[in-house]
Amino acid sequence: MDGATTTTTTVTNSMTEIVTALNAGITSDTLFGTVADLMPWVITLTIASLGLHFLRKLVKGAAKGKVRF
Repeated sequence: MDGATTTTTTVTNSMTEIVTALNAGITSDTLFGTVADLMPWVITLTIASLGLHFLRKLVKGAAKGKVRF
C-alpha cells in the first residue's frame, strides 16, 4: 500500500510542476504571436479547400449535365 501512496504523490507533484511551467511559459504575447504566425496558412488552406470543394461540385454536375452551387 505504501507504493501506491508514493506513486500518487509523485504524479500529483509532477502535474503541479507541469501546470506551473505552462502558466509561466504561456502568456498572451506568446499565444497571439503564434496565432498571428499561423493565420496566413489557415487563410490559404481555407481558400484552397473551398476552391476544391466547389470544383468537385462543378465537375460532378457537369458529368450529369447540370451545375448547382
